[in-house]
Amino acid sequence: MLRMEHLDQMVAGKVRLAMSDAGLCLEDLAARSGLPASDLRSLLAAHGSFTLDELVRIAAVVRRRVVDLLPDQEEMR
Repeated sequence: MLRMEHLDQMVAGKVRLAMSDAGLCLEDLAARSGLPASDLRSLLAAHGSFTLDELVRIAAVVRRRVVDLLPDQEEMR
């Protein structure tokens, strides 16, 4: 069974990759998404879980679908 902490790490990794692909640093993402940089820093370190609202905001900024920020079935095994 997949542990929540592992899932948090996987989602954080997907968000970091999307940020990198979009050429954004944490401060850029915070400013454009309206999310506090301190919250993003903590979430990207997998110290907590992203909410759906946070993922929707991030996806809009990095021009991805929310599902692209989630692990796929192969990654979940």
